[in-house]
Amino acid sequence: MNKSILTLAASITCLFTQFAEAQTFTEKTRFPVYGELGLGFGQTLFFSDMKAQLIKSYGGAFDPNIGNNLMMGFYIAPENWKGLGLGSRIKGTFGTSVTGDNGDSYIFNYYNLAITAKYYVINREFNKGLYIRGSFGFGQFTTKRVNEAVNLYKHQYAIGTSLMGGIGYTIPFKKTALSFEAEFDYSNRNGTIDGLGDAGYKSGQIGGNIILSF
Repeated sequence: MNKSILTLAASITCLFTQFAEAQTFTEKTRFPVYGELGLGFGQTLFFSDMKAQLIKSYGGAFDPNIGNNLMMGFYIAPENWKGLGLGSRIKGTFGTSVTGDNGDSYIFNYYNLAITAKYYVINREFNKGLYIRGSFGFGQFTTKRVNEAVNLYKHQYAIGTSLMGGIGYTIPFKKTALSFEAEFDYSNRNGTIDGLGDAGYKSGQIGGNIILSF
């Protein structure tokens, strides 16, 4: 968990460095930059032989649960791009503990740092109305099996790529805007199972987010 927190913190620092650089760049070129912060939730999905790989990892598996989403990002969106914005986005999902095989507790958390594009399809004015979004990124998941009664603590890590798509609607205000978004993501990550070697883990999420942009 400490490794995941440190990696997430480093990714957030990198994102805000990019945002600061983008602001400096736009001051010279007069390109508008939009920042965003969001909260949401989503149902984790397991694809292919995900459960089988988890059983190999630490002798047990669980049904995927709902997680809380936290995201932040920025977009550069010149007026002559007619509703298109390009930028970077980081998203973390933090699942609650669930009871799985043998009555043990399981926790599943994941995040990604992505390049992203958002396009406002009707108004063709960024941050106003209906939009679609696509993102491609890189990140990690951490899953744990815990039974404190018998001092059982097992972890599995995997790193790989994520592909995300969303559709939403933005309500503009004077200096900010509020977006409501439905999102789907698919991730293909690779990790190493102790004593067995490399393994692939395919998972995803379907959920909804509320995003404040400024």
